[in-house]
Amino acid sequence: MTDERKIREIYGYGMKSVLDEAAERIEARWREKLLRETADLRTENALLMAQVDEFSRKLAEATDRNEKIEADCNERIAFIEEKFELDTANLELENNELHAASIRYLSRAKGLGRQVVQLHAEAEAMVDEIERLRGERDTALKAQADTLLAQRDLMAEIAALKDRLAASEQRAAVAEAKVEVMTQMKGE
Repeated sequence: MTDERKIREIYGYGMKSVLDEAAERIEARWREKLLRETADLRTENALLMAQVDEFSRKLAEATDRNEKIEADCNERIAFIEEKFELDTANLELENNELHAASIRYLSRAKGLGRQVVQLHAEAEAMVDEIERLRGERDTALKAQADTLLAQRDLMAEIAALKDRLAASEQRAAVAEAKVEVMTQMKGE
């Protein structure tokens, strides 16, 4: 304020003071606008960071779910394969026993015929059970594939948010640089 008084005393309230006041008003408006834009960009940056954090959390949850589903699928597949092998071995064993019994006891063909029918029905039931278990395995594998697709989509969204965040940070840096240049220009 003291410097302004000295200038006014020396030059009066002429053209120079009007230009100085206009320049100061313009500079103040620009500074205010740049500070507002910088604050807006910082707010947008904070929102984008929150979104990135949220998507990262969702990705971690999806990854955990995927790992649990994968582990569950692997357990089910192992169980199904073990049951299939045991059932197949049991059926082969029973078929071998029946074949040997039929050769040894040809005279008892009628009784063995009933047993063969019963074993055939059981074998069909086992085949139906195996098919059902295969269907469950296929369903579990599809669920795992769907989870992997969802995880890929989340990764793409996170990449897009990171790109937006980088652009926002760049705009904020440009705005801060403008404020700094305006401050330096005023100082000169």
